[in-house]
Amino acid sequence: MTQHPDAARWNGRYQTDGHYRQQGTASQLLQDFVHLLPQNGVVLDAAAGVGVNALFLAQLGIPVIALDVSEVGLQLLRQKADALGVVVDTAVFDLTQPYFPKNCVKAILNFRFLERGTFPAYRQALRPGGLLFFETFVYTGAGDTPSYFLEPGELHRTFADFEIVHSAETAVRGHCSGKMRPVAQLIARKPENWPQRTQRA
Repeated sequence: MTQHPDAARWNGRYQTDGHYRQQGTASQLLQDFVHLLPQNGVVLDAAAGVGVNALFLAQLGIPVIALDVSEVGLQLLRQKADALGVVVDTAVFDLTQPYFPKNCVKAILNFRFLERGTFPAYRQALRPGGLLFFETFVYTGAGDTPSYFLEPGELHRTFADFEIVHSAETAVRGHCSGKMRPVAQLIARKPENWPQRTQRA
């Protein structure tokens, strides 16, 4: 069977530097707002990589499922979870063709990853009242491939019909490069009356 090109690319990266990546800390945005996450209910960590954010939640006792296209990244995550004595469920998942059941999770994390096809999938997957934590890079025009980056203001506009808890465009330090890079951040809650609201729209 032919390996997914993204899986081949990320498996190669994680075989080379996966252990180094795991030495990083959870996203500052997640650390600052983790108190908003439910203790009873599944959190989905999309494009989890080697699982730094997922492991952070697991150590707080928050149930989490880590999804990624890279089996190598998820294997490193499971090994680290075993070493820490915590449980993280994992699944190899292609987020370029996302599908989730309706109202299946209480929160979704999406960090340092962009696939616009996930936007409607995340809406469907979140339960009413559920939270979306999103942070990824913004297009600067400096040699960037536009489809891999958010346009300024795009993230806020896309989820403007959610209840916005936090929205900002700022800069964060890259995990590997150490350089400051522009990102968009969003924490948004799916309205409790979401079915009624969409029917009126």
